[in-house]
Amino acid sequence: MRIAWGASVLLVASVHLGAGWQGVLPRLVFAGAVLVAFACLPLVRWAKVSALVLLGFALVGAYAVARTDEAAPASVLLDLVPRLLTAARPAPATPTLLVPGVLLVFLVALAVAVARSSFAPALGAAVLYTATALLTAGRADPHGVVALALVLLVALGWLVVDRIEAGRRLPLGRPAAVLGVLGAVTLSATVLPSAGAFEPRELVRPPVSDMAVTSPLPRLAFWAGIGDTELLRVRGPERPLRLVALADYTGATWRAASLYGPIGAVADPDLPPGARVSESTIEVTVGALGGTWLPAVGRPSAVSLDGAAVDTDSGSLVLPGELTPGLRYDVTGSTDTPDDADLLTATVPTGPAARRYVTLPGLPFSLAEYARKAVAGASTPYEKAVALEQVVRLDRKPDVEAPVGSSYARLETFLFGTTESGANAGTAEQFASAFAVLARSVGLPTRVVVGFQPVPEGPDGVRVIRGSDATAWPEVYFDRWGWVPFDPVSGTGSGPSPASKREVLDRLASIPPSPTTPPSAPPPLAQPAAPVALPPAPPAGGPPFVLLAVPLVPVLLLLALRTGHRVRLRRAGVAGAWSYVLDSLLLAGRTPRRDRAAPDIAHDIAGFAPSAVPLAAMADRSAFGPSAVVEPDAWRLAVEVRAGLRRVVPWYRRLFWSVDPRPLRRHHNRVTR
Repeated sequence: MRIAWGASVLLVASVHLGAGWQGVLPRLVFAGAVLVAFACLPLVRWAKVSALVLLGFALVGAYAVARTDEAAPASVLLDLVPRLLTAARPAPATPTLLVPGVLLVFLVALAVAVARSSFAPALGAAVLYTATALLTAGRADPHGVVALALVLLVALGWLVVDRIEAGRRLPLGRPAAVLGVLGAVTLSATVLPSAGAFEPRELVRPPVSDMAVTSPLPRLAFWAGIGDTELLRVRGPERPLRLVALADYTGATWRAASLYGPIGAVADPDLPPGARVSESTIEVTVGALGGTWLPAVGRPSAVSLDGAAVDTDSGSLVLPGELTPGLRYDVTGSTDTPDDADLLTATVPTGPAARRYVTLPGLPFSLAEYARKAVAGASTPYEKAVALEQVVRLDRKPDVEAPVGSSYARLETFLFGTTESGANAGTAEQFASAFAVLARSVGLPTRVVVGFQPVPEGPDGVRVIRGSDATAWPEVYFDRWGWVPFDPVSGTGSGPSPASKREVLDRLASIPPSPTTPPSAPPPLAQPAAPVALPPAPPAGGPPFVLLAVPLVPVLLLLALRTGHRVRLRRAGVAGAWSYVLDSLLLAGRTPRRDRAAPDIAHDIAGFAPSAVPLAAMADRSAFGPSAVVEPDAWRLAVEVRAGLRRVVPWYRRLFWSVDPRPLRRHHNRVTR
């Protein structure tokens, strides 16, 4: 009965712990860990031996699941919790990230099963519930329903289990204790603050990697050349897929970010999300895509792949290794979705955070003047963006065979050329880059996104993305509303509605739609802008020492109690010395019967502890003599007996000799026990 009750309490707590991971699988795995731990109870008859062996098997299994080729076993095991705390929230249900949860549940359940105490299930449930609260920042049980269920289940056990097992009346103190616990829980839920809670993720520095990843922008022409090849399959809402958002422009090319870290564990983006967002989850199956970039939707908030890293500012996902055909994962992300009316009067940021998105090193005067004339008459940032989208698209045609590149020279040929190759023709790379550069020159924060626009859903609910679906588009950042996409190729892509753009263009109808030639005799360069400053990589950090020291607290406490106990026995003279011998016999597994006298006990162990014989005689004289006898050598003899016992006991008993709590519970009222 007691075992079934303890297992039930821990099953509820372990299923609740699964809220820290994605999906249903972690809850089932943790529940299975509880059942396995209680199934091992028959093996734990020699408590320290079997528990130690089971702990060793658990650690070896954890290392086998989480190991890497270059890391030592100790490093792998010590890194389990930091890896979990720097993963996405909720964490992907991968074997490596599930290991710390399985270890915790198994060890807690094993301790509760071995203890067989009325308070052990409550303590185990409290440990698992606290771990869940820390891992999920309290979001797993916002209304305290699970906590109340655990308290009621523990209370039921306290009231019923002992009564059924012992067949005695229920003590009156039990209901009072249960009511007190319920009252304390209710009071805590009422008075404890709900904000500013402890966040363990702040104790672990997230691993930020410097990855030398290349921009996929030049691959647009390659994908267009294999237009019928299946790159990936998508199941889920119809949303644009992003490979990478490129924000750093050198004047010759767009450069991808180099610093990447775990989702949800790195700093906030330099430009915050908009006030209106749409969240969606898709399932992606990789085909012939290749590379290291992971297609995602919007700003990723969760991904089911272990090891995937994100650039916080752009939301670009990257995998340390190459994508392989057949790779399948789920990704959740949010996209800014402002209304058209929101954008009409929206402003753009001008502070240091936006400098990266308006930087144009060595901008040619021809492009700066062209942009200035294109937005003449536009009074708001949104009107400027719509006007630039129109002038870039006007009289220019998409051509998959056009020369690649996004340098100033290539953009000048694309915008102003007449007879040379690539004049007034280009791929999505040139259309998006031309818009982004012109928009930056008039103060609009922009970036270029490489990805895939939505395709129709097939009869099986799957969208097949082919090489011809790869494209690029520019985005403009507006205060309060986030990143808004524009489409200088067709003007009908995702983003503001065509009707809203047409209203803006109608208001600007008196302005020529586009300059037809570059200005005459332009100076060679405009004023160079400030160079892009990339944040330095934070120093590497390991798990905090405070977390590593927590398991040592009970060991140090037992060691201190045993030391104080030994000091008291030494001060007690001969009786204390003989009690010290009896403690040693208890630790060695040779506890004598209560009816045996001290000389008889000494005779049994004289073969390996001859000092026990004179010490037993001293103990008899001290206990039964007419007056107290002072024997200065009594403690020395007791220490010699202890040393002899330690030499003949198995190694596993010596391992716990100094911290075993059993001598603290033994009564020393008779020297002959």
